[in-house]
Amino acid sequence: MFAKTVLRVAITAGASVAAGPPSIEVTTTGQPAGVLATIEAHFHTEADEIRVYGTAYTWNDNQRGERVLRLERVDDSHYRVPDGGTARGPRVLVLGVEQGVAGEHGAAEALVRIDRSGTVRVDIAKTRPILGNPMPRRVNDREIENALLSMRAD
Repeated sequence: MFAKTVLRVAITAGASVAAGPPSIEVTTTGQPAGVLATIEAHFHTEADEIRVYGTAYTWNDNQRGERVLRLERVDDSHYRVPDGGTARGPRVLVLGVEQGVAGEHGAAEALVRIDRSGTVRVDIAKTRPILGNPMPRRVNDREIENALLSMRAD
């Protein structure tokens, strides 16, 4: 009896982790005025255990700039990314969703490139396993730096 109770508690406590990591979708077309993109966060836990966030990276006067984006919450799974209006020139956004404290139960991020002409390109960061399916992951610093440098050279 005691073993069954412990097993039942362990399964219940691990349910949100067992369901898998979060995932993210970013839509940039058909947005209302003043909105650059909409984030759709998919997660396997309670809404109060997730964090949806964004950071903008730019080059200004040969210096890298970084600022936290203020996202507009539409509902538990949807967030709007403001256009930023005053931002000029190429920039890179990292948009993400985390499950648990500091992403302890997984994180999914997207790298969004906005070139000089305003063209937007979205890449969802995923692992590249030899076997199995790709899994969501964080964007790394090298990817951010490479995106900024390649757009600066254009």
